[in-house]
Amino acid sequence: MRDETPDGAGLLSWNKQKQEPGRSRSMRLIDRLEEYGRSDFYGFHMPGHKRRQELGITSFPNPFSVDITEIEGFDNLHHAEGILRDSMEQAAQIYGSDRTYYLVNGSTCGILAAISAAVPEGGTLLMARNSHKSAYHGVMLRGLKALYVYPEIFEEYGIQGGISAEKIDRILKEQGKREIGAVFLTSPTYEGIVSDVERIAETVHSYGLPLIVDQAHGAHLAFGEGTGKGRREGRLFARSALELGADVVIESVHKTLPSLTQTALLHIRGSRIDRECLEFYLRVYQSSSPSYLLMASIDNCIQYMDLEGRKHLEKYGRRLEQWMERAEEWKCLWILDDSVIGRKAAADRDLSKLVVGIRPHVRRELGEKTAEENGGRERYNGTWLAAEVRERFHLEPEMCCDRYVIFMTSLMDSEEGLLRLMEALCTIDRELCEKAAEENKREGTEESKREDEKGAELAAQDSRLFTWTRDTEVRMNMSEAIRRPGRRIRLEQAAGLVSRGFLTVYPPGVPAIVPGEEISREALQMILSNRRLGLTVEGIYEDGTVDTAVREAVEKNGKEGQMER
Repeated sequence: MRDETPDGAGLLSWNKQKQEPGRSRSMRLIDRLEEYGRSDFYGFHMPGHKRRQELGITSFPNPFSVDITEIEGFDNLHHAEGILRDSMEQAAQIYGSDRTYYLVNGSTCGILAAISAAVPEGGTLLMARNSHKSAYHGVMLRGLKALYVYPEIFEEYGIQGGISAEKIDRILKEQGKREIGAVFLTSPTYEGIVSDVERIAETVHSYGLPLIVDQAHGAHLAFGEGTGKGRREGRLFARSALELGADVVIESVHKTLPSLTQTALLHIRGSRIDRECLEFYLRVYQSSSPSYLLMASIDNCIQYMDLEGRKHLEKYGRRLEQWMERAEEWKCLWILDDSVIGRKAAADRDLSKLVVGIRPHVRRELGEKTAEENGGRERYNGTWLAAEVRERFHLEPEMCCDRYVIFMTSLMDSEEGLLRLMEALCTIDRELCEKAAEENKREGTEESKREDEKGAELAAQDSRLFTWTRDTEVRMNMSEAIRRPGRRIRLEQAAGLVSRGFLTVYPPGVPAIVPGEEISREALQMILSNRRLGLTVEGIYEDGTVDTAVREAVEKNGKEGQMER
């Protein structure tokens, strides 16, 4: 349904005004949501239901008419014995888990509970450095020590690759008798990179440890059809981490499936993690008043996906493959495709994530021409591309950064919506090529391809273009850092100091700096560059200061912290 103003000018005007300081509130939140719902803006972002009701799966009665508490006949999520127990047992059968738990506080509470149950207080968690901030919160709350395994890097795209089983094996061997309680990783990543969970699980299990996988962006994977191992063996979608041997898998059904925001699942298989302990921590981290609307949404979603949803998912996957074929024709934009599989520890790729950027030679040549008129900043980057599709074509992406834009899709996306996105990006690609031709007298030539390689190499050397840090100096435990005396200092003056807080570019929500880590000059420049791009950096106060530990506390605990690298 379209807005009364066909071009959506009212909504765009509000978007530009909403952050003005001192502006009086003129509209209630519900009114703003209804206005957005009536507009012609199309969302390529979560939640996965895409605000559509055409398929019936998202049709709900008046929410106030079915919003109840734990009354007779409707069970209790924290002590399920009736209808909720039956619903979760059926979900476990569908997913192939020993037990499946409904989460109404998002994947966050599942990650917190899994880490708390797997690693004893004061123990060590071997975790991927590109983990979501909730995993770091779990380490901090339990007073754990974090030991990091770093993902590979696709330099040409500026995205993180997968985690290799070899790296994990090497770290576990080196640690010897060190008390590592579990291994934690994210797969697929925000950009859709899938690690070789099967080999990683075999490696982790050979040391008698459990593997926890944050599959928040992969709730749809369990419903993919096909017998192949992955996309290169005939499957449309990668296989689920649960099927590949992970002990605990946490999924956000609201991200990629038709379910309401905050709905998620936790699956457990085997006995490497104490189930009673896990259930205890789920009661700790979940609301004591779980929403029946959210639980009904989970139940409704799973029942649909187990029946009509599987065929619908396959049709949607075929549409995406056709969409990708057209995207390969772009000359000035790039699209992340299956060429990444088998490189940088990427065992597979999630087809649902459309990651788009501007080719390096176009960025460099056109960016140089417009740098002065744009306040010294490069114009043709990911934030520019996101603004173009939003303001000109009324398409809202999931996230953007300097190097690329992520468009999240789901089986609820309409053919019209995907076509609108393709037409918008084809238009932008054509316009960029015309501008590049005017400036450089070349369009899609071999010289441009060589310039792409040169530009990618130059871009790879500039860490300011990332939203994460490659390596950090750990000076003390997270829990120790937040308890130490500290002071607030302007971010620009914080290089060389130890952080007492999290500094996180959001999205994607992977901390660049965590408590106890030194704020390196590289990390500082990266954070400042992302702020200049207009991206949100959590952990910076309104006055531009950040929390740092006082020098005496750092010197006293520095030696202990060095052991955690």
